[in-house]
Amino acid sequence: MQISAANLLIVSQQAAKAAPPRAEAGAFAAALAKEKSAFEPLRFKQTAEPAPAASAAPAPKPAASAPMGSQIDIRI
Repeated sequence: MQISAANLLIVSQQAAKAAPPRAEAGAFAAALAKEKSAFEPLRFKQTAEPAPAASAAPAPKPAASAPMGSQIDIRI
C-alpha cells in the first residue's frame, strides 16, 4: 500500500474538521474580553548601529537559462 503526502494531508484535514471544538478556546476568549488594559505591540530599541546600505553587495542572480535546482549539490 502506498501513501502519498497528498493523501496524508487530506486525511489530517478531515480529522481536524471532524474533531469537536475545544472548551479552552472559549475560556481564553472570555479572559481576553475581561482584560482592562489594551494589548499593544512591544516596542524594541535598536542596540546596534545600522549597516550602511551602500556597502551591502547585492546577491548574484543565477543565469536565467539554468534549470531550477542546478545550483544545489546534495551528496550522501
